[in-house]
Amino acid sequence: MLTPSRRAVHASCAAALLSIAACGSGSRKSDALRNPPPRAEFLVVGSDSTYWISTMEGRADVRGEPLVLARYGGRWYEVYSADDDRSFNDALLVGQLLYRRDLVSGDSALVFADTAIPRMAAAYGRAHPDEKPLAPDEDGEPDPSQQASAELDILDVYGPFVSYEYRLDVSTRGGNAWRSTRRGVVDLRSGKPAGLRELLGANADRVLAAGRRQFEVMRDSVTRVAFSLGPDERRAAAALAQQRFDDHSFGLTTLAGHAAVAFHVPGRGDGPEGNGLELEPLAVDSIMWAPDSVSARARTDSTGSERWDGAGYHVIARYDTSGVVAHLSIADNALREWPLTSVGAPVHRVDWLDRPPVNADDRKALLRAFNAASMYGEPPHVAMLGRWHLQFARHDTALPLPIPVSLPQGRPRQPARIVRAHVAAAREQHGTRVRRRDSFDDGQDGGDRGVQAQPGGGRHGVDRPRRFPRANSSRRPAGHESQRQLGWTDLDGGRRPR
Repeated sequence: MLTPSRRAVHASCAAALLSIAACGSGSRKSDALRNPPPRAEFLVVGSDSTYWISTMEGRADVRGEPLVLARYGGRWYEVYSADDDRSFNDALLVGQLLYRRDLVSGDSALVFADTAIPRMAAAYGRAHPDEKPLAPDEDGEPDPSQQASAELDILDVYGPFVSYEYRLDVSTRGGNAWRSTRRGVVDLRSGKPAGLRELLGANADRVLAAGRRQFEVMRDSVTRVAFSLGPDERRAAAALAQQRFDDHSFGLTTLAGHAAVAFHVPGRGDGPEGNGLELEPLAVDSIMWAPDSVSARARTDSTGSERWDGAGYHVIARYDTSGVVAHLSIADNALREWPLTSVGAPVHRVDWLDRPPVNADDRKALLRAFNAASMYGEPPHVAMLGRWHLQFARHDTALPLPIPVSLPQGRPRQPARIVRAHVAAAREQHGTRVRRRDSFDDGQDGGDRGVQAQPGGGRHGVDRPRRFPRANSSRRPAGHESQRQLGWTDLDGGRRPR
């Protein structure tokens, strides 16, 4: 038991420690006020969200929301998808539609329409004339005899060009099931597929020839090592040996901050062969569109860190060992660095809001889009990440002291898959704004054949949880994870699994 004199000593020590701590905290805050980060404002596009970051008030304000943005022609657009439900009582048939919405005017336009599911629905209707399509709020059989669902993933956005992956899964009760996968590029301005010649002009033939050679080399290499692979890999190798190069299946990406084309071998089958295979990106001199100066692609150093050069500052992304998280920081021209936040990896681009300064109309439109996105139902661990850092910065105004850093020159970044399109329900405003464009054949697989079998689907309900990336809904059959794995890691030069 402490005597009165000992209690007095302890009280004095505690008071001294509290005083020291208070002085230390005050010192850190004053140091941070004397060394604020460079003034900057920009958007960061990560794999899970878009982050609005500002240091204009001398502190890091960060907000992340699950939305996909594009900018071209001096205007901002949101890109989003919606289900195209063509289900019957005994047939679950759900396709995909892709829209772009002008953030200022609010006008939306359809830019991609699934053609495979409507063809299947028409064939089913002819074969079952007594069945009528289900109403939006109507339930069908809990275990329908036919199931077909399409998914559209956004892989990258390059100005007006959206690279996507389209997957079709079909199964029938008591019959075979299969999946097909292909990739493509859609032009948001016209709503039409963008081919190599439209994108590359005179460079198209050179890139196409390089892609064919790349495919043939990979196919020959896989054939030589097929005997040493496991059963699933052998099936995938056998499927690859039968595949033909498809110059319409590709996506736009970047290498060392410049445009590149990544060809994709379409997949079709009931196993790993249904997932397709992405080839290594091929650099291109230019595309038939001048990139908006407001958007920037990264340069990558030998450690895998990426950097974007702003007006008097640099944005830096360092990836953790898992490659899942990117830690963002801002550095000034004196190579001092301030941490900002952590985002889902990879980081795809930075859109400058201060070079030139965003105008009042665009700022209001972006704010409305971010506020609307916060209502899409994103789990707190993603959408709230930036706001947690925002609150921390505001309540503890001292940012960590700047750290000297070096900024190495870049090397080609590794290609990586990014974001998925997300649902349309919460994005639609009052009034008639969605206008359909002329229908077109996008080359999707159709017919009454099927893809990978899916577990029994439950009730017919198209509403997905409004997540980013998109989650399976109660109406869609749950995806079979073993089928979602490409099964090509050992065949593809040790590329990171997607």
